[in-house]
Amino acid sequence: MTTLRIGGAALNQTPIDWDHNFHTILKAITEAKNKQVDILCLPELCITGYGCEDLFLTDWVPDTALDYCFKIAEHCEDIVVSVGLPIRFHNLTYNCACLIADGKILGFSAKQFLANDGVHYETRWFTPWNKNSVQTFNYNNQSYPFGDVIYHVRGVHIGFEICEDAWRKDRVAIRHYEKGATLILNPSASHFSFGKSAIRYDLVIGGSERFNCTYVYANLLGNEAGRMIYDGEVLIAHKGKLIQRNARLSFKDVNLIYADIVIQTGEVPDVALTHDDLEKEFEFWEATSLGLFDYMRKSHSKGFVLSLSGGADSAAC
Repeated sequence: MTTLRIGGAALNQTPIDWDHNFHTILKAITEAKNKQVDILCLPELCITGYGCEDLFLTDWVPDTALDYCFKIAEHCEDIVVSVGLPIRFHNLTYNCACLIADGKILGFSAKQFLANDGVHYETRWFTPWNKNSVQTFNYNNQSYPFGDVIYHVRGVHIGFEICEDAWRKDRVAIRHYEKGATLILNPSASHFSFGKSAIRYDLVIGGSERFNCTYVYANLLGNEAGRMIYDGEVLIAHKGKLIQRNARLSFKDVNLIYADIVIQTGEVPDVALTHDDLEKEFEFWEATSLGLFDYMRKSHSKGFVLSLSGGADSAAC
């Protein structure tokens, strides 16, 4: 049986900052290659950034993202990588994950359940994909499977749950399991809130047990566009056991973890997990510190003015 080194990385991206996002993705791929990672999961919409809002409705953003996707593929020799981007298909826009193997694009998986509550408005910009539907996407005289795709690469069967896909009762992994998936990748853009990490643990660890698979979760990181903070959580679970996690709320542009797994067996590696059980006060402190720092550097500001009025905001400062 073959041992695979499976990895996930959190990325600190900025909406439509094409060059920054491209180079951050390449940095993650380079780090993964240097660590001999075989399969790498990167976050949801990491090519464009999640916060493009109505620009997702243009042709320009999906078209440019697809061009960058093919540029990224050129740097994926000897590694399998998933990247997130919007795709225009039959005049509709889909939130997709592209799987690249050894420099070649294998296909595009489309998100089936869109987040449309609280701070999320995905149904305004994207169309949900129909379950069990696989169609053909044509680009530059090449054809690619598109939709609810299971990929066969490196001796494993790979399926995707894109963020919200895992949070529903009729989650996508149910059908992946029925189709024989042994590795599920979950690229996410899940905003920070208290207690959310515990829910993700249930989805990831419970999913790996329920679907008898290896499960990789990779979230965006930082204050991407001023409105939401992402904690950059990355989790790897295998058949009911968490085997690797990172430290959330990092100030790194790339936060990579990996684990060596024999996909076909229930054996799990004995690894020392990063301590991440923060008290609520320290979790708040780290989230606001990262959010304010990112806001300052991405808006090209030189500092902050603190209003010490004695209210809740100034007390936090």
